[in-house]
Amino acid sequence: MKNTVNKCRGRDGETRPCLICYCDGRPAAAFTLVELLVVIAVIALLMGILLPSLSKARRLAKKMVCFNNTRQMGIALQGYITDNSDRLPPSSCHTSDPKEYWLTLLARYTKETLLFRCPEDKAEVFINWNRPIDEQPADARWSSFALNSLLDPLCPLYNGQYNYVTAIRRPRFCVYIAESPSSWTNYDHIHPEQWFYNIQLAKGQIAWDRHSGKSNYLFVDGHAETLEIETTYSWPGNCYWYPESAPHWPADE
Repeated sequence: MKNTVNKCRGRDGETRPCLICYCDGRPAAAFTLVELLVVIAVIALLMGILLPSLSKARRLAKKMVCFNNTRQMGIALQGYITDNSDRLPPSSCHTSDPKEYWLTLLARYTKETLLFRCPEDKAEVFINWNRPIDEQPADARWSSFALNSLLDPLCPLYNGQYNYVTAIRRPRFCVYIAESPSSWTNYDHIHPEQWFYNIQLAKGQIAWDRHSGKSNYLFVDGHAETLEIETTYSWPGNCYWYPESAPHWPADE
């Protein structure tokens, strides 16, 4: 069939090519209401399928950012231990100098910038570490992470004995840093000796479900893992918190 260009007469009486007609003279078909609704329904269906996947991808990305940051802490920790006669950084709960905060001390040993805040931490107010701590709001959060107090030089339970890495039975099984609850403000350490075999008490001091039911942990030997809290603390199973016995429970417990 020979292609033809249909012509229409305009209001001025002149005849010109018609842009809305087929070459056989029939008018171009438009979408019907039913077809439009079908298209909208298909788009809505695709969005319903894709949005959960996108949300899951965002959560995974945030978890990886936090995990990589924890790994960087581990690298920095090894440098600190080497320079400080096998000692671990102390807790900073009694300091007002930002330069003495344990995470600031570790930051000096890595080329990567250490993050004080996990991307999944929901707290709204964080301390500005460029200013003295006692000049900032009392409800300001220090960081998303906390130290195992049983490894602190001022730990009353052990008299600071396990602040030395060489004194810890199996460093690769002993947790040193964990993610703390978003509700914590000026706390920078956790107390496993106060959990009394009770997983609910443990969950009160750990952000145990920050990353899809898990959270990130740094061990004394410098490696990081993303674990369920029950993997680290489950009577009569594993206990990764006591330096003299991890991954087992202390003999007198």
